[in-house]
Parts: sequence; structure tokens; C-alpha cells
Amino acid sequence: MSGPLSDFPAGARAAGEAALGRLARQQRLRRRELASTTLPFAGGEFALASEDITEPSAWEIADDRHTLIVHLDGHMRRLRTCIDGGAVCRAPAQVGEVWLVPAGARYAASAEGGRIAYAEVRLRDDWLGGLAGADAPQRLRPLMKQADPLLHGLIGRLIPLAGQDDDLAGLLRDSLAQVLGLHLLREYAAAPVPPPDAALPARLRRRLQDYILAHLDQPLSLAGLASLAGLSTHRLLPAFRCSFGLTPLQYVIAQRLQLACRLLADTGQDITAIALACGFSSHSHLTSAFRQRYGITPRQFRTAARAAPPD
Repeated sequence: MSGPLSDFPAGARAAGEAALGRLARQQRLRRRELASTTLPFAGGEFALASEDITEPSAWEIADDRHTLIVHLDGHMRRLRTCIDGGAVCRAPAQVGEVWLVPAGARYAASAEGGRIAYAEVRLRDDWLGGLAGADAPQRLRPLMKQADPLLHGLIGRLIPLAGQDDDLAGLLRDSLAQVLGLHLLREYAAAPVPPPDAALPARLRRRLQDYILAHLDQPLSLAGLASLAGLSTHRLLPAFRCSFGLTPLQYVIAQRLQLACRLLADTGQDITAIALACGFSSHSHLTSAFRQRYGITPRQFRTAARAAPPD
């Protein structure tokens, strides 16, 4: 597919590498990009793009990051792909199929069809190594036209986050990226990856719990919680789930909603003020999360709580 994240004109590879200090190149020939959106995260970048390939189109990728390409929509009459000079795949992409270009490998493709939409995820090798608990580079197997419903579903969850900048969206984005990375390691690593360590020690569990409860009205991030625990974000996510039975995102939302319930029932604060005091970005943000969890709005909850007879 194409490269919405970085484009270099033909012949500029040496200059680009010298300027950027890295081996990275993407070149699109006869390109007609309709739209693109980029979402950075700790381990790399996620891009969503649409293009018109009614004219013959070609792509090349050579990057020191792992590149995952997921076809999301649109018809192709033909598609020819090759990774590192290996076997050539001559079959159009179907919705949900993925291509995986390992770090350092060369990808070349040519296609023709209509309007298409696709996603690209680029993952730094050191970040993927951290997920695996290893300092050495993580080798992944190249993939072409691979059906993977989980990867397709994760991309679908990432897409709406491109327009959100609140801390809950950030926690969800980082969590989804880690799940995606762990899935790649489990299913497509060239060598087996050992399972992560188990639960947090009791003192770290209490430290995280106390900190979250004391800062529900402030932005919380996976990186900040990991720093508090003295762990990498890669180690924190599975350990947190093992200790609390929830991801950090799920736990933070649950605690914020519990605080909102207490304030709705026991105070006369307006709902917007309660939303902000609980760490939600707005009245509507709280209402959406509240309805999703409890099936009613905050106003309906307050009315019912006030109508209930005292214990």
C-alpha cells in the first residue's frame, strides 16, 4: 500500500537517510491520495488513508520499523506484491487481509482498481522488543494476503481515536497498540516469545490504586502509571490486568463512574461540574460512559437516588 507517514522523491534516499539518521524510505509512484490521518503512539505510528487507484499505481517500502498494512475497503482489479525479492503474490486484497513487512525488509507493490481505504501501523523494533521482554531485535515473518480478524478488529477500534485527545482515549490507544504488538509477537514472530511476568507485588498494587483514586480529576496515562510502578509500559499492562482483573483504562473508568455516582447521589453539584471533577472532559462524555456502563443517564440516576427511601 502507500506511505502517508513519510514520502521521499526518487533519488533522495541517501540524502534523506543522512538527514534523518535512519534507514527509512517510502516512495509512491503515480499517486492520488484522497485523504490521510496519522495517529502517533509510544511504539510508532498509525495511519489511515484512502486513495484512487483507477490509474496503475505502485508503492515501495524500506524501513527500519515493522510495517503492518490492513486493507479496509475498496475494490482492486489487480494487485502484485513482493517482500524482499521473495515469492510474488498476485491476488487483489480483500477487506481485513493484512500484509506484514518486517523491519529492514523491502516491499514492492503495484495495483489498479477503484477507490481504496487501508491502514498502516509502523512499530519500532525496540518497542516490540520491550513487549517481548528482550533487548535483542524481534524478527517477524513476512506476510502477504493474510486473513487476521483480530488485527482487523484492533484497527477498527483505533480508527475513531484519531480525533480524540482526552486521557481515556490515550489509555485506550496505548492499550490497543500493546495488544496489537503482543498478537504480532505471538502469531508471527520468527522465534517463540516467553509469556510476561504475573501479578504486581501488593505494595505496587496499593501504590497504583491510591494514586489513581487521588487523581481521578486529572489526566492519567499508561506511561505515568508505569513510571510510578517502576516498570516499562510493556510490563505494566499484563501485570495490572492480572492484579486488578481489568486493564488500566477499564479500572480508571470504573473508579471515575463510582465517584460520579457518589457525587450525583450525595451533592447538589450540577452534572457538568461532576463530570470535570471525575476526570471526564464534558457533560456529554460522562453521560456516554455512564449510559454505556449502567444503561441510564446521570440525571436519571440522580432522580432515582433522591427518590429512594433512606436506609
